[in-house]
Amino acid sequence: MSEVVMQEVLDSLAKIGKQWDLGESVGRVWGFLLFKSCPVTQREIEEGTGYSRGLVSRSLKRLELGPMIEVKRDGREMRYSANTSLADGFGELMKHFLTDKIKPMIELLSDNLDTIGDEKVRQTFLALINEYKKLNLAVLLFSKLIDDINMRTGVVDDVEELATRISIKIEGNMEAVIRNG
Repeated sequence: MSEVVMQEVLDSLAKIGKQWDLGESVGRVWGFLLFKSCPVTQREIEEGTGYSRGLVSRSLKRLELGPMIEVKRDGREMRYSANTSLADGFGELMKHFLTDKIKPMIELLSDNLDTIGDEKVRQTFLALINEYKKLNLAVLLFSKLIDDINMRTGVVDDVEELATRISIKIEGNMEAVIRNG
């Protein structure tokens, strides 16, 4: 793969890391590890990403919490490798987003609903709670879709056919997804 293409992909993953509140450096470091076929040292990550030792170290610690990377000791050095595929990683990000951002907001709004005296403001709170619940459902469905796609082996050649099969499965199980969401 050309260096230019790799840098474009790393730039894209850095932007995604920023959008998902992980940080650009976390996205770029994870992307770098996805490209490597063998475990690499922190120094190799620094060279490949252009980041300082401290920034790479903080990014690796964040990825270890995911857990999106695997860390193994090799003599005096630690070696790092991606522990997930790109699709699995996005599924994990979705689950963390649901747990860290959406559910706490639903709880915060719901817990404070009784403190609202003004009926107009109360209705706004209720509408906002409903919107967060819709977002909760969408993220839950999306993460379940990723899980379903990842369970299929082989290369996905016919995306439309796969999407049709998955949508049929979801339509049949929508009540269960909503109930368990």
